[in-house]
Amino acid sequence: MSYLALKLTQYGPPETSLQLVECQEEIPSSEEAVIHVDAVGMHIADSLTARGTEKLKEVPCIPGFEGVGTVKKLGSKAKRLKEGDKVLLPMGTGAMTQQIKLPTSSLTRVPEPYAPDEQLALITVNGFTAYFLLRDYMKLNQDDWIIQNAANSNVGRYLIALAKEEGIKTLNIVRRESLFSELIALGATEVILDSEHEEEKMLENILSKNIKLGIDAVAGPATERLAKSIANGGLIINYGTVTKEMCQISFWSLFRKKITLKGMSTLSGFETRTEARVKEIHKNLALMANQSLLQTKIAATYGLKDYLKAYNHIDRTGTERDGKVVLLPNN
Repeated sequence: MSYLALKLTQYGPPETSLQLVECQEEIPSSEEAVIHVDAVGMHIADSLTARGTEKLKEVPCIPGFEGVGTVKKLGSKAKRLKEGDKVLLPMGTGAMTQQIKLPTSSLTRVPEPYAPDEQLALITVNGFTAYFLLRDYMKLNQDDWIIQNAANSNVGRYLIALAKEEGIKTLNIVRRESLFSELIALGATEVILDSEHEEEKMLENILSKNIKLGIDAVAGPATERLAKSIANGGLIINYGTVTKEMCQISFWSLFRKKITLKGMSTLSGFETRTEARVKEIHKNLALMANQSLLQTKIAATYGLKDYLKAYNHIDRTGTERDGKVVLLPNN
């Protein structure tokens, strides 16, 4: 018996850097599990890694940063799981494969009833990112406000849902009015257009909320717009650069308002928590997905043999991508 895996053999365009390879059936050692990979969440990081723009994985390797699967075989001493269990793969695992062999201690069992595989496949990278953004940089109390741009991103959507669970209010900036109802349904307190963000009356309204924490995924001039919107002594956390520009923040925002700007890496959130705590958070994220509290907008799904179409799709932006892309290796 054999299975297919996608292999990144060198850095370059996906057409030349990636290839499907046939692998021998996996056999678990005593404390390992063989997982049938059901779904893989794809990210722009997959494209950047393939091209070598950001070398987040060394070649050769199996690409993919997160996924969900079903336990098919267990080693003789693997007692924590049973065959048929749904499990989340650890972050960073090369998930773009039909099968994967991992220590059972690294897997997070998903409680029943299960959310769709496409939803569960995306809660690891973006779920932990949203959780750490909300918990790690400022103590927030019930009825406090946060403001975020790129609120329609998957992290933005998760942040809305997690904040609502904590009783924290969110002011969400988007570029299209058609997104308002979607984000309100997820639990957003208020949604505004980026184009009206700096209007005098709008800015007065925002400042009246005494917002201390701004979440920036856009960078460029958008960072300064957040700085103008938060209270004196406030904090901006940057976790992305939709504009592909550096964060821009004026001397006057730093000097007069005493704004602090920090960068964020999801990996730093793992470093400050025990393995047991990380698994507990992972399980809770899965529970929220199962209860439809964490919901991802899915743009498209692709089989493993259509990996080039999937990579082409994740390179698109805005309405051309319109959600997250999921790979279904065994379809």
